[in-house]
Amino acid sequence: MNAIEETKPKQYVPLLQPIFSVEEQTVIGYESLGRVRDEKGSLVVVPEFLDPHVTPLRMTMIDRELLRLSLTNIKDTSDQLFVNMSPDQVILEYEESKGNSLPIAEIVQESGIPLDRIVVEITEKSGSYGTDVLAAGVELLREQGFRIALDDVGSESSNLERLGAIKPDIIKIDLNHLKKSIEKREYQSILEYLKQISLSIGSQLLFEGIETEEELYQAVSSGATFLQGYFLGRPLQYREDKQIIKDVVVPHLHLYHESKRNEVAKEIEFEKQIKSKLTTLPLKTITLGDRVIIDPQSFFKLDPLIQRVYVTDWQGTQVSPYYERTSESGFVENMSFLQKNWSYMPFFYKHVKQVFRDSGNWQVSDPYWDKTLKKKVIVFSHVNEMGYSFFVDLVLEEG
Repeated sequence: MNAIEETKPKQYVPLLQPIFSVEEQTVIGYESLGRVRDEKGSLVVVPEFLDPHVTPLRMTMIDRELLRLSLTNIKDTSDQLFVNMSPDQVILEYEESKGNSLPIAEIVQESGIPLDRIVVEITEKSGSYGTDVLAAGVELLREQGFRIALDDVGSESSNLERLGAIKPDIIKIDLNHLKKSIEKREYQSILEYLKQISLSIGSQLLFEGIETEEELYQAVSSGATFLQGYFLGRPLQYREDKQIIKDVVVPHLHLYHESKRNEVAKEIEFEKQIKSKLTTLPLKTITLGDRVIIDPQSFFKLDPLIQRVYVTDWQGTQVSPYYERTSESGFVENMSFLQKNWSYMPFFYKHVKQVFRDSGNWQVSDPYWDKTLKKKVIVFSHVNEMGYSFFVDLVLEEG
């Protein structure tokens, strides 16, 4: 490469990937993904984006140029624009600020686009500064009017400390990165955990990396407000017709909701059948000192899905042996859990609450993953006339 080629200015091109709102049932914005045109005229990833040694200043100069170009694409629309910024770039914005105005804010304001239409995605890269410093820089962005997203949450490189400190408006989860880094069961559990975190801090979930119908269903089931990925639309130089994307996604969402309604109906019917069987049993107890004796055989004869039976007192302390199925008709009596307190389990106080509402009927928990059985388990519970709580664990069949 000669000197003239080395000094030739690069032609940066932002590609726009659509972001679909589950709530609004349409595309509400685009993520700007930087590309550069090479000597053959092809669009390739900006080399600096792949270089771990590139300085924050150099990266910022490139990103600002891409931002200016991206803004022209959404200027005459109401679309939101998602732009990436590393932790070190956030601090650089603060250091280069003039008064209360950040350089990125001035660029956006020059375009005439309101700042609240720009979502700054804080990337998963580690920074040169602590979380507290990063949080202060992010807060300044927020004060300017920008919305904040935290990228790649749940992947191996992300940390929950940053999530708690920033409290982003949007939590981005890449399904593909997540699946590659963890086992399937842990993958499901982490999605449920992130869903609960988003609810607790008031964040919305954006699932990216959606490439199949199954992944779209997984995202919606896990609380997605926004969807992004090749299944919805690839990064392009232009804004794809929203109606085209809507015509692809909305029918799948309708199928998902129909499937969920059928699933709920089956769950309710299953619960009714089990409750009907359990209601036939007299919940007799015999107290011997600090131990309670029951008839476990009557439970295991009721249904092959029943795996465990035990009894606690009102405080949640187990007072009966732990009866566990071993075969079609056999079970063992496990004494090791006597006096163990189960009140810390999520289903226990749900059971208490339901008893207060309706003490005459069997209650049922939400399904949870049982590490010992390696299956989903649902817990049926009831309080007998002596005040003892019966807990019956059933495994849920797959599918």
